[in-house]
Formats: sequence, structure tokens, C-alpha cells
Amino acid sequence: MNNRFFDFREKYPQFIYSGYNISDTKEALFLDFHFIIPGLAEFKPQWEIRKTNQNPININDEKLKKLVFSLGMVELISYWKTTCSPEITINCGNLSQAQLEWWKKLYIKGLGEFFYQNNINFIENMIKIKSSNNQNESKSCNYNHDSKNDVIVHNDLKNDKPKVLIPIGGGKDSAVTLELLDGYAIRFCYIINPRKATLDTVKVSQVPDSNVFITNRSLDENMLALNKQGFLNGHTPFSALVAFSSVLVAYINGIDYVALSNESSANEPTVFGTDVNHQYSKSLEFETDFINYESKYIKSGVKYFSFLRPLNEISVARIFSKLKKYHPVFKSCNVGSKEDIWCAGCSKCLFVYIILSPFLSEKELVNIFSKNMLDDPKMLSDFEKLIGLKPEKPFECVGSCDEVNAAVQETIKQYKEKDKPLPYLLKAYEDFDKKGIKVKQNINDLCNNFDDNNFVPEHFVKALKTAVHNERNDHKE
Repeated sequence: MNNRFFDFREKYPQFIYSGYNISDTKEALFLDFHFIIPGLAEFKPQWEIRKTNQNPININDEKLKKLVFSLGMVELISYWKTTCSPEITINCGNLSQAQLEWWKKLYIKGLGEFFYQNNINFIENMIKIKSSNNQNESKSCNYNHDSKNDVIVHNDLKNDKPKVLIPIGGGKDSAVTLELLDGYAIRFCYIINPRKATLDTVKVSQVPDSNVFITNRSLDENMLALNKQGFLNGHTPFSALVAFSSVLVAYINGIDYVALSNESSANEPTVFGTDVNHQYSKSLEFETDFINYESKYIKSGVKYFSFLRPLNEISVARIFSKLKKYHPVFKSCNVGSKEDIWCAGCSKCLFVYIILSPFLSEKELVNIFSKNMLDDPKMLSDFEKLIGLKPEKPFECVGSCDEVNAAVQETIKQYKEKDKPLPYLLKAYEDFDKKGIKVKQNINDLCNNFDDNNFVPEHFVKALKTAVHNERNDHKE
């Protein structure tokens, strides 16, 4: 067990969510939050949600305030985890016991990877969340704006094509959502902290600039300084921030739906036999919880769902392989994100290479990644994790072990059919096979699977089923 964990909790027993501010200008909606660890530091992270028009926003709207407050409840995770204080006090909002339990679940499961990697055996009674129920939320916060005529206009749901906000991450998944929804909806894009890959993806999709909402999220420097000093640090459930902030952006812009791009593969734990999942806030479990919470306690009217939930990673990869215009611009490598490159040396790069390998030629893959990653001996350990030979997968957004094995087996088959020598990792896979990997995965069965356990509105199901049907009849032989 991590000794620093107990030391910090004893020295800093309380974390306070003190308040938040909302201000509206012609250029942007500004949010800032105030968190305190008594005796250690104060934190004031900020969000800037840029406008594509100069229309004023009704910042006194109760639903908007609930969304902003809730965004702060997620934002605080990044700061609370520095000390894991045993008590979190909420001084700027009223939460019922059921709501407190909801947030406790998100904190514990959303930080599963953080606890695991910091060697912390965290159990439910290690955290208590208190809400100052004798305070009125609107009195706890300050609201400032420079406009006299506040209004939020919601879309007329009688429109033939509904408005859909699509969060863009720069990888293959959001590109597939963008393309498949073209023709079925009026597409809007949402980007947090834009980088070249996200901006280029939107440009390639031909979504007009007026339909692109860009948000800048700024971390507090005090938290970054504490990380350097050795306070606790690690992975947080970023997609929960995407959930609340995207619904907020959709709400103030009168957009009917938020369509995420999370597949069914996100449900598989990262550490086998546990609840530890790097992608917890991308899972169906979180999606279900979020939809229920938002509809019961916030009631914005925005419909949040993951468009790709009925599909898995390998099915999405097959569809993406045909979207050639995105191949030069998509990037989902965390190591190379600042330089807008595939580093071609991390587990995420290897996974994307493998999952695309049954559907793209070696030449096409090398054009994307700059080398044949299957011929790199240094990637053997990550390869073993991806195919399930080790007790945990890489802590990245990767597909299931079944999908990786199916992709590898199909790629080996294609190399042999072309009478090409197997690259290093594929030769290693054949050796593993001789030692006990006997399960053969049918790639077509996986690609054609359609998971009915999802929240995709009926209007959009046709777009997905059409894409799967077309690929089934036209996939690479």
C-alpha cells in the first residue's frame, strides 16, 4: 500500500468545492471553479467555451447552472487526487443522498486505474462526500455577463434532420461518426483543447466553421506544481468531463443530440478479473449512469448517447479503412500528440496498426505510421498485453483481446496467401500459438456483430446498420 496516500490523507483531511463563476461575453462563455485543500493549496481551473456567434446566453438559467456545477464535480477529481482527502465538502450546491452516491461511484470507478497504478487499495468507506444542504446553490456562486437580453433558443424537433453535436478526438472513431451521420443529421463538432489532428478532422469532414464549438480547458498551475513535488498523480475519467461539457454546449446552442464515438469494446476491463478499466467513462455502464443522472437531476432535454456503441473496435476499423480522406490526418497517439505524429513506439500506435492491418495494405499502413510496426522487436511486450498473454492490457483506449487476436490471425493469413515473410511480431504470435493460444477468432463474426444493448435513437440506427451491411458485402477479401 502506498504510504504517501495515508500521509497525505492524515495531513489534508478535507477537500472543498467552494464555488464556481459563470460569465458571458460576445466571444465566449467563461467558467471558473474554486477548490481548496486547507493548509495546502487553492485551485482555480478555467474553461473558455468560444462562441460561433455573438448571441447572449442566459447565464441565470437553472439548467445551465446545474450543468456548470456538475462539470465542477467532475473537474475536482484532478485536484482531489493529489491528496485523496477522506472528506469532500461541497459548499456550492445541494445534493441528495442518491446524488452523493452517484458521484462517489464515479470517483471510485473513474479512478480505478489511478488507484491501481499508485498501489492504493481504495474502498468505498475511504471517502465521504458532504453537501451543504442548508445553502442555496445560486447564492454560493457569482454570475457576471455583459448582455441585457439573455436567451437560449432550442431547436424545433420537427426538423427533418436533427442537430447533433459530435465530440472530436482526432482518431478514427469520431471520423467514422462524422461520416456515417452525414446525411442523417445537421452535424456540429465539439473540440476540447484543439490540436492539429482534431482541427484537420473537422476540415476534412466539411462541417462548416459556424458549426464548430471549441473549448479551452486550463489546469491550475498549483496542481501541476504539486505533481512535480511528488503528490499523487495519475489517470482521471476525462470522458466524464466530455459528457457534462458537451451536453452544456449542446444545451446553450439549441442542439438536440450529443453523439459520442465509444464502442462496445470500451466495456472490457484493462486489468483482467477486476473493475479497473482505463476506459470506464467510455463504458456502457457510465453512459447508462450519466443518461439517468442527467435526465433526473438536470433535465436539459439534450439526448446524450454513444453512436458507435453497437459496434466494436474492429468493425469501426473496417469502416474507417474505406474513409481514405481521413488517413493522412487522424492521430490518436498520446505520446506524439503535441507534435501531431504517430510515435510508432507505443502500445496505442501498435493497437491501431494491428486493428487496421486486415483492411489496409502494408504500404498504406507504413504511409500512416512511417514503418511496419509488426516488424519491431521492441514492441513485443506491448504486443503480448494486447493479445492477452499478460494480466493487463496497456493503459490506453484499445480494443478487446478477442479483436486483436482476430486482426492478427487474419493478417497472418493474408501474409501467407501473398507468400510474404511474416514480420517479427507475427512470427512470435505463431510461436505463442504453438504454446497454447488455441482460440481462433472469426474476424467476420466480430466485424458483423451488432450489440443491441445501446442508447442509439432509432433515427440513427439505420445509418449504422447500413454501414455494417455495406461492409459485410464489400469488405476486403
